[in-house]
Amino acid sequence: MDGASQVQLNPEQQHAARRLWQSHLNALQVVAGAGSGKTSTLVAAVQNALAAGYASERIAVITFSRRAAHELKDRLGERGNALGFCGTMHALAWRLIRRAGTQLKIITHTQPLRLRMARQLFPHYAHIAGDVLVRRGFLTESEAATLGNMVARELQSNHQIDFDGLIALATKQKLGQGKFDVLFVDEFQDTAPDQVAFIRSLVPQKLFVVGDDWQSIYRFRGANVSLSRNFLREFQNSARALLTTNYRSGRGIVKLGNQAIRLSENFIKKKLVAHSRERQKPTLYFAADCHSPENAWQRYIRHMEKNESLQKPTQVLVRTNALRRLIEPHLPPQYSVTTIHKSKGLEFDNVVVFGVAEDILPHRNNDFDEEVRILYVALTRARHQLGFVAWEKTERRSAFLPFLMRRCRLVYL
Repeated sequence: MDGASQVQLNPEQQHAARRLWQSHLNALQVVAGAGSGKTSTLVAAVQNALAAGYASERIAVITFSRRAAHELKDRLGERGNALGFCGTMHALAWRLIRRAGTQLKIITHTQPLRLRMARQLFPHYAHIAGDVLVRRGFLTESEAATLGNMVARELQSNHQIDFDGLIALATKQKLGQGKFDVLFVDEFQDTAPDQVAFIRSLVPQKLFVVGDDWQSIYRFRGANVSLSRNFLREFQNSARALLTTNYRSGRGIVKLGNQAIRLSENFIKKKLVAHSRERQKPTLYFAADCHSPENAWQRYIRHMEKNESLQKPTQVLVRTNALRRLIEPHLPPQYSVTTIHKSKGLEFDNVVVFGVAEDILPHRNNDFDEEVRILYVALTRARHQLGFVAWEKTERRSAFLPFLMRRCRLVYL
C-alpha cells in the first residue's frame, strides 16, 4: 500500500510525492503554486520515503520557519517526532556544531557590530543611512565579503557566532556530511547561496525541494530566486514537477494572479487553475488626486461604511511597516492589518491590499520583478473577496495601477 494512501492527493500531487522514490533521480524540485497543497504533498513525500525503506532517523526536513516545522510534525504525527531532524536550517546547523563539540555562543543581534565596522571600512558611504548601508544588496559582493570576514573574525575572537555564521561554519567543516540519506527542503525559493551550499554539504542520496519562484520575496535576507529557476542545471540528475491546482482562491483571483506574474521578466512558466467555481472579480478602489495615504484610507472606510453588504471581517495587507503603523489607529473593528511579508503562508476569506501608489507598491527601493512577486503573494492570500486601494497624485501613479484598472472592477472613492 502506498505510504501516502491516507492523504487524498490529486494526480499532480501523487506524481510529485512518489517520483523520487520510484526512479534513479537524485533530486526533485516541486514547483507548488499558491494554494496548491504544498504541505500535503510534502507530508506524503516523507511518508513515501519511509514506505520505500529509508530509515526515519536518516531523514531530515528543513523548513523556513519554526511554525512550519511544528505544522509538519503535527501532520506527520508520531512519525514526525521520529525523523532525524525537522526544523529550520539554522537549527540544524547549530545542532551539528554542538554535536561536533564546538564551544560557541550565538549572538542574535549583530546589526550594531556590522554597522560600526561598515562605517570603519567604507568611509565613502558616510552619507548613507545605517539601515541601508548594512542591508543585503547595497554593498558590492567584494565589499560585503570584506565586511562579513571582519565581523566573523571579531565574533570568533570572542567565541561567538551569528546566524549566518552557523550556516558557514557547518558548511566549511562538512559537519552534516553522511548524516542523512534523504533531505527535504521547504520554501526552497527563499534560500540564499550560502544556504544552498549548506544543503550540498549534507550530500544526501535523495533531495526533495518544494517551493514557488513566483512567491520569492526575501531578497533583502539574501534569497536568490535564480537558484530555484536554475535548479535543473544546479543539481545533477534532477527533475521538476508542477502543482497547478489552486484550492484556496476563487477563479477571478487565480486568473488575476496568472496575469500579474507576467508583469515580471523571468519566471518558471505554469498556469494555475482554480478548483473553486467562485468567479467574483477583484475590485480596485481608486482615489484620484489623493495626496496622502491617510486620505485614501479615510475615503475607503467611508465608502465601505455606506455599503452594509460590504462590511465583513477583512485582512488589510500593506507593503511597509510605516504604512501599517499609519492606518492601525484608524482600523474599524472588522479590520486587521499586517505586512505582505508577514502574511506569506497565510490565507484569509477577504483581503484588501492597501497602498497601490507611487513609490509604495512597487516600492522605489527594490527590484521591480520582486515587487511583482510581492503583489502576487498579496493577492493570493484571499479566498473569496479581493480588493486593492490605490491612489495617485495628479499624474504620478504606481506602475501596477494601469494593469489593475484593466483587470479589476473599478470603484472610484
